[in-house]
This record gives sequence, structure tokens and C-alpha cells, in this order.
Amino acid sequence: MESTEIQNGLRLLSSDAGLRERFFRDPLRVGRELGLSAVETRRLAQLSAPQVRTFGPSLHNPRFLHVCKVLPLTHRSLKESFTEIFQQYASAHAPGEISRHMGDALTFALFAEKNLRGERLQPRWMLDLLRYERARLQAADPARRVVVCYFRHDISRLVRSVARREEAPSALARSTVAVWWRPRARGVVRYAVLLMPRLPRRRAVQEPVA
Repeated sequence: MESTEIQNGLRLLSSDAGLRERFFRDPLRVGRELGLSAVETRRLAQLSAPQVRTFGPSLHNPRFLHVCKVLPLTHRSLKESFTEIFQQYASAHAPGEISRHMGDALTFALFAEKNLRGERLQPRWMLDLLRYERARLQAADPARRVVVCYFRHDISRLVRSVARREEAPSALARSTVAVWWRPRARGVVRYAVLLMPRLPRRRAVQEPVA
């Protein structure tokens, strides 16, 4: 948890473009104006300008903290883009529209998926990671008996790779189906992953030479 001084500094910098610009030109001087120590100033200066701009509004937002908690791998992989997408989502969906945290997180996951599909800037495996965490959330609903989700990558390898914080996530292209089910109503959730068989490549037929 960041100190109160750093949190206050983040709030001011995220809401004031001029102050933010001066801070990144001369961090120590502006840091003193904000009442920050040299150590605290250096910690803030390690952040990029986009991170500072987007971090403040979501710092203590319970909705943001909850979606980070239930979509941890997506949050970790998207980094500051996750915060930017959440801010777009929050501006379009007022807190009162969705009463339950889990419903809010599921609605956000759908919003984020549409956003990523539209931008096409993220690696292709990012959508699979987001869809995996969304399906896992759906399966956590005690009223759900079965959830089935299709992926374009080996989802087990991808999830393990991101969870281990590997610098280059293992994103092997392989059609995969994941299934969550409850043998009994409101019972324990079971989980299985099925790798689809690879279809043999068809060899080109050469025409006989006359």
C-alpha cells in the first residue's frame, strides 16, 4: 500500500495536466511543492505519465478494486490499459445500474472484450485470457450448473504462464474447450480442459508431367 503522501500526490497529478507536465520535467522540485520526500518523489517519477493520469481516479474506487481482484490475470497483463478501459466502462455504467459486485465484474468483462476486439492492438491471446476469467466468474455463480468456453490457444499453458509472471507468456495456438460444471445443484465446481485434435494438413496433389 502506497503512503498517504504518495496517494495524495497521485490524486493531484492525475487531475492537473499542467502540474503533471512540470513534475516530469523537474520531479524533485515539484515533489517538494507537494510535500513529498526524495524517496517518495523517485517512486512517483518511476511511473509513466499515462499511468499517473489514469491511476488517480480509480485509486479508491471499490468497483475498480473489485474487478482487479476477480480478473487478476487480465489486470496484470493489460496494465494501464485495464484502468483506461475501466474508466470508459464506469462513465457508461453508473454504480446504481448494477447492484451486485459480481454482476458488475461480468458486465465489465464483456465491455472490455468488445473494446479489445475493436482496437486489435493487444496480442491475440489477451482475448482468450479475458474470456477465461469471465467464464470462471460465471461458473462461480451457485445457480449455474455448466459453463463451456472455447479458446484459440492452449488455455491451460497460457494461464499458468501469466500466473507465473513469465516475461513472454506461452501462447500456443491450439483450439481448446474448457468446461466448468457442478454434478449437484450448488455443489462443488469441477473443471476440465479439452484440447481439440489437430487436423492433418492436406498435401498438394501434383499434376502428372505429360
